[in-house]
Amino acid sequence: MGVRSWDQVHYECWMPGFRLSTSDFRLAHFLALAALLFTSCSQNIYPDRSQFLKDGDPVPTVTLSYYKSVQERQGQDSTLAVAMAISGGGSRASNFGIGIMLGLEQISTGEGQDMLDQVDYLSTVSGGGFAAGAYVSALYDHQFFDRQEPFSLKSYLDLQIREDMAFPYTDVLLRANFNPVLWFSLADDGDALERSIDEHVLGYRRRAKEVKKRPQSLQLADFFIPAESPEPVRFPMHITNSSTLNTMTIFPFTPDILDRYQITGYTHRLSKVYRDSLDPFTVPLAVGIKSSASFPVLISNTTLQSRYSAERRYLPLIDGAMTDNIGYYTALQILRQEKAPRKILLIVDADAAGNRYTFSKREGAVFSLRVMGRLPSSGLDARRATLVRDINIACRQYGITPVFLSFNVLLEGTDDVALPPGFKVKEEQHRLISLFRQQKPLAPGDRLTLYELLTHIGTKLTITDEEQDLLLYAGQLIVKMQEEAIQRGLKRGQSVN
Repeated sequence: MGVRSWDQVHYECWMPGFRLSTSDFRLAHFLALAALLFTSCSQNIYPDRSQFLKDGDPVPTVTLSYYKSVQERQGQDSTLAVAMAISGGGSRASNFGIGIMLGLEQISTGEGQDMLDQVDYLSTVSGGGFAAGAYVSALYDHQFFDRQEPFSLKSYLDLQIREDMAFPYTDVLLRANFNPVLWFSLADDGDALERSIDEHVLGYRRRAKEVKKRPQSLQLADFFIPAESPEPVRFPMHITNSSTLNTMTIFPFTPDILDRYQITGYTHRLSKVYRDSLDPFTVPLAVGIKSSASFPVLISNTTLQSRYSAERRYLPLIDGAMTDNIGYYTALQILRQEKAPRKILLIVDADAAGNRYTFSKREGAVFSLRVMGRLPSSGLDARRATLVRDINIACRQYGITPVFLSFNVLLEGTDDVALPPGFKVKEEQHRLISLFRQQKPLAPGDRLTLYELLTHIGTKLTITDEEQDLLLYAGQLIVKMQEEAIQRGLKRGQSVN
């Protein structure tokens, strides 16, 4: 879901005031070492070369030729390809992502179109998948309910999205863990989360009330149209990104990737689905969003069934943050295949690593379980040091204009501004929200305070009203601050046409 210290989140939520004595510490250390010794050796070897990926093999990525072009959507500018990568970060990322989209909707690209209209691909991780899911669900509902007025994301914010992005999904996980029915089935807390995503983020419950019967859940077929299909392309592609647990490789949740891995089964709405020759286009989008948000230990992993190996028939997937918490890699691979002369990559980064200290107040050794709690995000944190540089290098290589939309944008022009002293969170939240509502500009000092408030919102699946308002407003402000960079991308390569 994001890259905050999950051991910290876990202990804050479940073990307040938790402390260990020195003897407890040493006992735990001894048990950990004993477990390592007993599990690290085997007396027998059974050679097997049936791995899906041999050592050094390229990891499968999305193949655009598998589908009809999203540029065929009505009103699209076929000379412009825009991909938006939305990072993980739980409800912080989902609400910030919606705020960014609201800001993009305010940038006109001419002929009645706005920048959000021109987004062709959404490559998301974990919480970012909730934001993109809410957007594509609103687009789907607009056609499903046959609304005649032009689509406006802003109009859907209060209609459904705000409530869906504030829904307490943590409660769903807690109830599932204490549900005796699930104890005696193969369904788990993650499957309960998948059903909740389907009902709220992806609108199943709303459509059920309208049609008075069980509607069809949103499927990959709604956003990915086979190349030879007569069906029209109506929506942008939404690609959620997971990680394969055993090999830690990126797993874009798209029909062609499901086909490559020979997937035959999944769990949807707490029910197992299995078909010998599964049509990958019929897999529900909610399964992909949930698998991308299955943070290790805290949320049960997603398990798909495959016919690739008769002996090993299951593919466990975990949070996409383990391999790329931004979603930019898949977005880059897609834009590389695009033929449009103008290509823009919007990087929506809701990471809160900026508030993490390098040094510690503690002299003694850190408790082993706390170290283990940091390990799931350790590689991810290490890559952040070169993230912007790596993206810029790759984009230059393929003629792509990158635009970074992160909390760090708020710090621009504040080098000479003194850091705010300690402040009361609620008071500053209300003050800044009032400034936003009055449409008053934020002074550099206010932006510093806003940055502190945003980066201290935990990686969780709940959100307060004040946190949600700040994230929505901040997303729009950051887009406005980066509008010049977006306009440069729009103008780049126009002479080619």
